[in-house]
Amino acid sequence: MARSRNPIGSHGVIKVDELVPKVKYRARTRYRFSDGKSRQVERFDTTGPKAENKLKKALLTIEADRGGELKPSTTLRALGQQFLASKRDLGRSEGTLETYGYAVSAHITPKIGDMSIAEAKPERLQRFLTSVEKESGPGAAKNCRSTLSGMLGIAVRNGAISHNPVRELERISQRKKKGSAAIPLDQLPAFLKAIRADEKLTEWDTVELIEFMLSSGWRVAEVCALDASSIAWKAGTATVEAINVRVKGKGIVRQEFPKTEKSGRTTPLPKATMALLRRRHDRLKEFTTLLFPTPLMRPRDPSNTQREIRDRRELLGYPDLSTHSFRKTAATILDKAGLSATEIADYLGHENPSMTQDVYMNTIKGATKARDVMQSQLGKLI
Repeated sequence: MARSRNPIGSHGVIKVDELVPKVKYRARTRYRFSDGKSRQVERFDTTGPKAENKLKKALLTIEADRGGELKPSTTLRALGQQFLASKRDLGRSEGTLETYGYAVSAHITPKIGDMSIAEAKPERLQRFLTSVEKESGPGAAKNCRSTLSGMLGIAVRNGAISHNPVRELERISQRKKKGSAAIPLDQLPAFLKAIRADEKLTEWDTVELIEFMLSSGWRVAEVCALDASSIAWKAGTATVEAINVRVKGKGIVRQEFPKTEKSGRTTPLPKATMALLRRRHDRLKEFTTLLFPTPLMRPRDPSNTQREIRDRRELLGYPDLSTHSFRKTAATILDKAGLSATEIADYLGHENPSMTQDVYMNTIKGATKARDVMQSQLGKLI
């Protein structure tokens, strides 16, 4: 009966031979490499136990030393770099790469980078994530957990470990934030009057951006990236084709694809909103094709726009106001007009109508056309 072969990444019986009495000993075995071939590996020392220990230590890193695939002895430092390279090869967005890269460089590499894949046990990873949460907050810990899951997933697929230890870790719960508040519909005329009278919002050219968000329900990053080429003037529609993101070392970049597949939508807009876009394009086209650039005609930073709203909301009399409030207000208008969750999700660009129903709406009743609703509710205000 033929003897069974050793599994890949394992070795046979270690034999120790005395080559020179009390001077030189050899420890040897056969190791099966990732290419399926078994080769003899040997180490020498002045005593039998020393030679055997030297051989066992060498076997832990022998494939890494030969430049082979991932092994249990590969460090998380090296695995992190391979993970980031794989994400770049898959064409992930600059924002996603930056998020993963920060987790690797700021947390994983400095704190557990010298830990091997085999040593990445659930209890050790849990202690690491707990320390990150205490020092940097649940958001950073959640990002590290997601990154570690991706890293060790690669290790599983390469046979370095049998299962992903991140699956056994406790879920990280975000501290519940106070949600953005929609603007009460009966207060919209007063709100619009207030923002138009605000000197800072006018100076920052943020007023018409707010008006557009109220009627379109677009995310702030989508509005900041809106280009004239994405507008069908005769049809009265605008299409989400990009978002603005900040990339380390590059500044604000117009990412040529939206947040999700569902986000890439064409929005029929009220006549008053199309007139607003036409006025802006006529005024700005000499300098840029963007519809909502900064006053210096540069790509607008969504985070700076959010900060501008936060800076003025107390004075405006809306302490819970944020750019997300405008999406919620648009959803409220459509909800009260009787659109279904699916119709509102299509207008807002949500992947799942249940999110629209859970987060943005109070009741669902019937169905009407979104553009007509926005036209009737905001046509005389914008």
